[in-house]
Amino acid sequence: MAGLSSGGGGSSLGRCSHAVVRALPESLSQHALRIEKGKEVDFARAEREHQLYVGVLKNKLGLQVLELPADESLPDCVFVEDVAVVCEETALITRPGAPSRRKEVDAMKRALESLNLNIVEMTDENATLDGGDVLFTGREFFVGLSKRTNQRGAEILADTFKDYAVSTVPVYDTLHLKSFCSMAGPNLIAIGSTEAAQKALKVKCIGKLREIGD
Repeated sequence: MAGLSSGGGGSSLGRCSHAVVRALPESLSQHALRIEKGKEVDFARAEREHQLYVGVLKNKLGLQVLELPADESLPDCVFVEDVAVVCEETALITRPGAPSRRKEVDAMKRALESLNLNIVEMTDENATLDGGDVLFTGREFFVGLSKRTNQRGAEILADTFKDYAVSTVPVYDTLHLKSFCSMAGPNLIAIGSTEAAQKALKVKCIGKLREIGD
C-alpha cells in the first residue's frame, strides 16, 4: 500500500488522503520472491486478508483507494510500497533491487500521475531502492541499506526530498528495514526483538547512523 500524505512537513506525520493497492495475481502463490525457498503462498487466505485490508482503508480510515489490477507476469506486484515513495505532493518512482520487479513501476507511475503528483523517476542504473527500506518519521527519513537498496538509491531519495534529513541504517539478515520496524505513532518507532532488529537499534543508539550529505 502506498499512503499519500496530504499534510505538511515539520514534526507531523501528516494525514493520508489516498491509498494505492493492487490485486493479487495467482502467480504470487508459486513465483513470488520469498525468503523461505519452496514455501508456497496460500492464495485463498492471502486474497481474503487483502480484501479485509482494503476494507479497513476504505471504511475505517476513510481513504480514497485506487485499486490497480493484478498482472500475472509480475508475481510480486501486490507489494506496491516497494515501487514508490510518496511524501506530500512528490512521488519518487523507485528502481527495485530485484530485476524481476522493475516493470511494476509502470502501473504505479500512471496511478500517481492520475493523482496529479509531482513525479520523480529513479533512472540511474547504479541505484536500487525498495520502498520497504524507507521509513518516514514525519521529520526525517531512515533508509535501510539492504540486499534490495544501496547507497546510491538513498542519495537519490535525499536529493528528491531535500526538506528532510535522510540517514542510512545497515540492514542485516532480513529483507527490508521495515521488516522489523515501523512508525507506531508521532515520534514513536516500534522495533522488533530479532537479532537483525537489535543490530540496527544498536547502531542507532551509538550514533553511527550516517546522514546523507554529511
